[in-house]
Amino acid sequence: MSQELNSVADQVSPQEWEARVALAATYRLMALTGIFDLTYNHLSARVPGQEDAYLIKGEQQLFREVTASSLVKYDFAGKRLLDSPYSISAGGQVIHGGVLQGRPDLQAVFHTHTPANMALSVLKVGLLPITQHAVRFYGHLAYHDFDGFEFDVAGRDRILASLSNKQFLVMRNHGVLIGGRTIPEAYVEHHHFEYAARAQLSALQAAGGVEGIIIPPEEVSLHAANQIRGRGVITEKNRDWPALIRWLDEVSPEYKT
Repeated sequence: MSQELNSVADQVSPQEWEARVALAATYRLMALTGIFDLTYNHLSARVPGQEDAYLIKGEQQLFREVTASSLVKYDFAGKRLLDSPYSISAGGQVIHGGVLQGRPDLQAVFHTHTPANMALSVLKVGLLPITQHAVRFYGHLAYHDFDGFEFDVAGRDRILASLSNKQFLVMRNHGVLIGGRTIPEAYVEHHHFEYAARAQLSALQAAGGVEGIIIPPEEVSLHAANQIRGRGVITEKNRDWPALIRWLDEVSPEYKT
């Protein structure tokens, strides 16, 4: 259900438009890198200057179709704040609206189901600190037991309770939720989690189980995680983000419309 839309740039603040362009970029980048679950999954971001409003993909769109203007704008009560031919699902409102409302320190929430993160979500051992990509999450990752689809508002409280003060959440038998203090941070952290999950699944298969894997001592994993977290918030000035935008501008520039 892709539609030609007029630009909403003149209907929103410059700060909101900048956030729309950045969020649309993350959808297109994920599509380019093979993150694809039909029209499902969402990447969301708080509207700058409007703490009780957020931007998110319409449920009718594929990641590869999203543009800055096609993103829909909702408040935490489920009210659409800008006219759009698109709407979002109850699940999108529960997960994204709920986490952004309950965690004002987070500016972006990405939730995906990839084969790798879904497979990892069913492992009793969870994410093991066995690679450089994985140790960055050590001590900052929570787990949420599966209790059905997130269709009811009460699910917000359950997810927030599981997330607690952590930034990242493995949703058991479901997928992953990545919180970001900026939109670029959410994208970069999702990338690292995805690679960590793929590497762990490959290692478990090759080794025939956890017993055949080298797991660094806890103090080493904590040290490595602190090294990463000590570098501060990932912003648009991070070296990865400008490189990603250069690539996207070359192959899919319409995300900015």
